[in-house]
Amino acid sequence: MRICQVHPGCGIEVPPKDWGAIEKIVWEYKINLEKLGHIVDVKYVNEIIPDDYDIIHCHVTNLANLLAEKGIEYIYQMHDHHSYHYGKDSHLYKETLKAINNSKISLMPAKYLNGYFGNPKCIYFSHGVNTDFYTPSFSEKFEDKKCFLMLANNGLAGDKSYDRKGFEFGIALANMTGEYITVAGPSNNQHFFNSNLSTLHYPKLTLSFNPTQEEALKLFQTHKIFLNPTMLEAGHPNLTMLEAAACGMPIIADWEMETDFHGAWRAPRNVFEMYRGYKDIMDNYKEYSKKSLTTSHELSWYNRSIELANLYKELI
Repeated sequence: MRICQVHPGCGIEVPPKDWGAIEKIVWEYKINLEKLGHIVDVKYVNEIIPDDYDIIHCHVTNLANLLAEKGIEYIYQMHDHHSYHYGKDSHLYKETLKAINNSKISLMPAKYLNGYFGNPKCIYFSHGVNTDFYTPSFSEKFEDKKCFLMLANNGLAGDKSYDRKGFEFGIALANMTGEYITVAGPSNNQHFFNSNLSTLHYPKLTLSFNPTQEEALKLFQTHKIFLNPTMLEAGHPNLTMLEAAACGMPIIADWEMETDFHGAWRAPRNVFEMYRGYKDIMDNYKEYSKKSLTTSHELSWYNRSIELANLYKELI
């Protein structure tokens, strides 16, 4: 097949040099679909010649609507939680619904979004992980590892200090257990810490800003448990959760996550329930780690791309 992945045009390169989400997904589809023998280009909307492709796959709402205005058929994949956050009366919800209505099919990385938009074109399609890059390090001694890791981009709906990712809960859990914790992500996270200075009082807290992908890998490999007490995600599971699992990390995750993610303890944003998860994981660490690895390999980008190619073929 001849496939075009539409460049998201968000000012980040494809592939991203460090932090990126949609850009990473676009690139993983490209390289893995090429492994399967397909021809894949990444192009901006104004570069696309429709007759050159069997499939045009778009990842951003306004670009999907621009394709529709041009009379170009496309597959839409949603990645943004804001249309859910703002509600069905919002302009963003209406624009997203328009992109879905005009698509051939629309891929939703969380099942709740199917019902939220109520369109039969919506199909649940999970995120994946690069299991060739994200791997455990067997040179790291378990007793030398720090305990908790959070790797995320905090904030919500323009409020960069909003604790959508649950940093306060992770740091509180570390405080309860007396364990070390690292909170990493883009420099945007400084807004959260500047607005929540008390979180910086914990002496076993380490901050890491703008880690490269190689540095992020090292963080996964040198910590024991990944914390993901997020309150809103468009992806169930999200990318960093899968990357942690591919490195053999057990996970304490939001209990409202819909998928049956083996290797994760499901806890609400309740530090006492998270503490129960910590105790259970530490008592059964090897079992949790093995389940995380199994889940991540089932959801490798290569396996996701096989399923994606089958969807493409059905449409053609």
